[in-house]
Amino acid sequence: MAQRSRHSPSFQQHLITAHSDPPTAHFPLQAPQEYLDEFAFVDDLERRAMRAMVHYMDHAIGQVVDAAKDLGLWDNMVVVVHSDNGGEIIFEGTCGGNNWPLRGGKFSNFEGGIRTVGLVSGGYVPESVRGTKSAALVAGWDWYATYAGFAGVDPSDSEAEAAGLPPPDSIDVWPALVGSSAATANTTTDTAGRTALVIGDTSALKYNGDGGTLVGGLLYVEPSNGHLYKLLVGAKSKADIVLQDVTTSPLFPNRSFDSATLAPQLHGRVCGRHAMTGCMFDLTEDPIETRTISHELANHALFNTMLGMVQDAEATVFSPDRGSADDGAACAATEDHGGYWGPWLL
Repeated sequence: MAQRSRHSPSFQQHLITAHSDPPTAHFPLQAPQEYLDEFAFVDDLERRAMRAMVHYMDHAIGQVVDAAKDLGLWDNMVVVVHSDNGGEIIFEGTCGGNNWPLRGGKFSNFEGGIRTVGLVSGGYVPESVRGTKSAALVAGWDWYATYAGFAGVDPSDSEAEAAGLPPPDSIDVWPALVGSSAATANTTTDTAGRTALVIGDTSALKYNGDGGTLVGGLLYVEPSNGHLYKLLVGAKSKADIVLQDVTTSPLFPNRSFDSATLAPQLHGRVCGRHAMTGCMFDLTEDPIETRTISHELANHALFNTMLGMVQDAEATVFSPDRGSADDGAACAATEDHGGYWGPWLL
């Protein structure tokens, strides 16, 4: 940071830093010993390691913040920290994740898998909203258009459009987070933010497997009451089943019998495309997804509206050709590139 600020005057005028999901808070569970020692009072080894990793990441972000303040950059700085998905609770807790009280986890479209922790800080954040909580619907990829708004850059991609690719599904959420009066001159004046968000899925039958891109549901802010509703639709390749229909304990994993025997991948719920078999939740009233409401007559119209939005998204879903897995890739990386994946073309 110090090196770049000396050689790029424009860098000092407006700095945006995003500390995304490094291997410091991710499986495999690894942390420097001095950080593990700070949590020696935690008996469960996986949970101890996860806590140490998060603490390490917090310290690393703190170093960036301290350097920014030392360089006089803090007043024009926005720090965004968020997860890319919920904690991983599969494999009987060996991944160290916990999304209590939410249902499910990583690799599932229940709230524990897609509703994540996020915070925005920095001297550029208006004082009027510091220390507050926002209920705005925000996707991780919305920061692309938000950063473009800070810089006064058009987030559209004309080359991709010319190649027949869909436009970026990203909106500038800064006005929704801070209010239009405090937003930058380059952002839009719409403070409503997102009113709908398509949930993705895959046809792959195993975690991290090769599969096509699918639409797995929808989040929708109903305009008449402002409630956030959610509709899940299971993949046909999985018999309409959405996996990880479970909740953990507050201290999961904890070496208890429940932790040792919990296999979220064995617990699924059928989420069909008919009101009587659908999985629709009022997340405002029921954030833990304990009761589906699609079968109730009063909600049939909303169910059909949201299902229609899912079908519209399915008509334009982009499923790239990612190639196929090659078991020889790991050997090639070890033998040809010193153990690293690459080389990369930029």
